[in-house]
Amino acid sequence: MTLPFDQTWYRGIIGFAVLLGIAGGILGLLYLGATGAVIDVFFEDAGTAPWSGEWWWIPLVAGGGLIVAALRQTWNVPDKVPGGVALIEAAEVDHRTAPQWVAISAVSAVVGASLGPSFALVLMGGGLGSWIVSRRWAEPEAADDYTLTGIAGGFGAAFTSPVLGAFLVSELAPTPKQRYASAIVPQLIASTVGFIIFYAAVGRTFLGIYELPPYDFEIVDMAIAVALGVVAAVVMAVFVGVIAAVRWTTRSVSNPYVLGVVGGGVVGLIAFALPLTLGAGQSQLGTVVEDAPTFSIGLLLAVLLAKMAAMALSLAVGFMGGNVFPMIFMGGTAGVIVHLIVPDVPASLAVPCMLAAVPGSYLRAPVSMTFIAAIAVSLDPRTTAPVAVSVITSFLLVSMIRYMIANRKQAAAAGHVDDAPPAAT
Repeated sequence: MTLPFDQTWYRGIIGFAVLLGIAGGILGLLYLGATGAVIDVFFEDAGTAPWSGEWWWIPLVAGGGLIVAALRQTWNVPDKVPGGVALIEAAEVDHRTAPQWVAISAVSAVVGASLGPSFALVLMGGGLGSWIVSRRWAEPEAADDYTLTGIAGGFGAAFTSPVLGAFLVSELAPTPKQRYASAIVPQLIASTVGFIIFYAAVGRTFLGIYELPPYDFEIVDMAIAVALGVVAAVVMAVFVGVIAAVRWTTRSVSNPYVLGVVGGGVVGLIAFALPLTLGAGQSQLGTVVEDAPTFSIGLLLAVLLAKMAAMALSLAVGFMGGNVFPMIFMGGTAGVIVHLIVPDVPASLAVPCMLAAVPGSYLRAPVSMTFIAAIAVSLDPRTTAPVAVSVITSFLLVSMIRYMIANRKQAAAAGHVDDAPPAAT
């Protein structure tokens, strides 16, 4: 298959991919640098023990909730905003609203919302790509590819390898199979350029590399990986239950300002009680993984459940942010818990498997999540195999559960219609 250089818009995207990568790297530097600097001022001395946070985090996050509510009302932001994953799956970012949503995401990040930066990176890169294509080409393929290439450029700053951003975007994108090669080439270019710029300036990426003791792969690890995939699916099911409970609790609050203040205050209270739940979770995951022997199982279970609640509540009350990095934190923490409960399961097996399988059960990107975990903990090719098995297991289980729930809803709806009394004549 040859690349479609006969099309003017595609010849242009190769050059624009470099520009989108440069812009993605610079915008990532500005966003992550600015929000990170403010976060350090507020939360740099956060401890790890229960109730070791600062009491003033509660009014800080509550005030942030009030500001976010005011911004959403001022800019007429709808109650339901698609997340970063949904935007990639649709290959559509509105460049007219992207700056406003990025600003809300920045406020959410600096006041301590339990969310990550992936949403803002999607908006900045995808919005720029969308703006460029809107001024030059009308082909639907051009709109999709420029938007997705811009997102890949932004993701170059986020992950520990330049290919990971492009892989994640391409796996989630709606690109038809026959156009996969032509679409991923500019995405790889943009992601690599964005990575080079960010890494050259900072010397690291947003998602760190976590040190785990080496272990010798054994064939029985493949069976253990299946079990870990089942555990990951259970963790995701609990998270879905927490989300449903939070939505049910907050739906009766119609005033967005009250919801922002009260909900923000509860998020701040959770952070005060358990500081490991703060923010995106990438630095906290390093603490949990590297200091695992110092934590009790009860504390880490509390942190895991509290992180679920804080993340669900952050989204329910109006904060904006991504869910990829918080779910990576949830998965890695769950892996440490598994190792502490069953010491015969090495941390070097449990952590990467769960780190990938928990978000992998939700995201339609099992290959990307496998490689993200493998690179994040520096696995060799053999020890990557159990990670892939865990991700596939959790993804299959959650997909089957979704299918059964959807079928049951359809059957219930059909039964309701069939049982309805005949219309009056």
